[in-house]
Amino acid sequence: MITIETIDLNKKNDKKRFVDFDYEIYKDSPHWVAPLRMDINERLNPKKHPFYLNGKIQCFVALRNGKIVGRIAAIDNNNYNEFHSSNVGFFGFFECINDQEIANVLFDKVTEWHQSQQNNILQGPVNPSTNYESGLLIDGFDDDPKIMMSYNPPYYQKLMENYGLHVSMKMYAYKVEDHNVLANEKLLRVKDIALQRSNTSLRLVNKKKLNLEIEHIKKIYNKAWENNWGFVPMSDAELNLMANELKLILDTQFAPMIENEKGEVVAFALALRDINVITKDFKGSLFPFNFLKLLFGQKKIKWIRVLLLGILPEYRGKGLDAVMYYEMIKNGLKVGIDRAEASWILESNPEMQKGMKVVNGEIYKTYAIFEKQIL
Repeated sequence: MITIETIDLNKKNDKKRFVDFDYEIYKDSPHWVAPLRMDINERLNPKKHPFYLNGKIQCFVALRNGKIVGRIAAIDNNNYNEFHSSNVGFFGFFECINDQEIANVLFDKVTEWHQSQQNNILQGPVNPSTNYESGLLIDGFDDDPKIMMSYNPPYYQKLMENYGLHVSMKMYAYKVEDHNVLANEKLLRVKDIALQRSNTSLRLVNKKKLNLEIEHIKKIYNKAWENNWGFVPMSDAELNLMANELKLILDTQFAPMIENEKGEVVAFALALRDINVITKDFKGSLFPFNFLKLLFGQKKIKWIRVLLLGILPEYRGKGLDAVMYYEMIKNGLKVGIDRAEASWILESNPEMQKGMKVVNGEIYKTYAIFEKQIL
């Protein structure tokens, strides 16, 4: 018999049962990287995380004979629905054994919850929005996920499609390798003339003035992404929290900015070292000594992940993306990093796909957001 329990995120034991279930799902997976428990616990903290200022998350677990066999969260994102004038209800933090009946019960529960909130579309997975880990991996299972990217068993797609969810948008992860970039004569020509023709200059993020740099990034983020499918404006509180988290792992040589002649920032990119190669053995914990392994294990890292690249609309099509990609690859080689993942890039974003062609990037993983009409 399958039963559903509502999880109270304000109760420590409830939250622990919800968070710990993914260890059951991935105990035999060679590629899953456990998220840091402190990060997940913070994200699922209604009293502290800024997402809850404009949203709600209700978590559920499915049990069979008293044992947890699946989990899911119903997510109401007021920022998204106000921005898009929509009534979309999201789901996320989905994990389930390979059993369609259990998956159906979980999806029925979030559907019922969203119907009570007057939402008419069910969409996901997002954890808890597209500003965090998002999308279901549907191709590229034979590789570890890079930093802040999701991983899941291949059968999840079938569970969702059998429930009536269909792909709403695909998102691509591109692999970029140093030899393809440095041997690309077109790229070398473009990056040399792009700054001159656009009357701009390149610099790196100034970590000593990080609060000011965050303001520049915030401005470009909202303008550069506002027309993208699935865009959710980030609140100041969410951006500030993310900035504080990134301070510990930010390497300014992977954070180029481009300024115009007035000193205004018109483009930026942000890549992070793929610390997953180090944290994979941490089992979700930094303590008591894993933080030292993270601190002194940087030489193991051969990848960066480009997770943000934004250019103001009036400066697009001038080759500035190539300038920033080249800068990050060049700087990576100095510290033994020779590969980059650019993710994720929407299938509906031809400009970014064109930029990937310039640096000879190739799609090596595909993610998807699924949806279903529920009212």
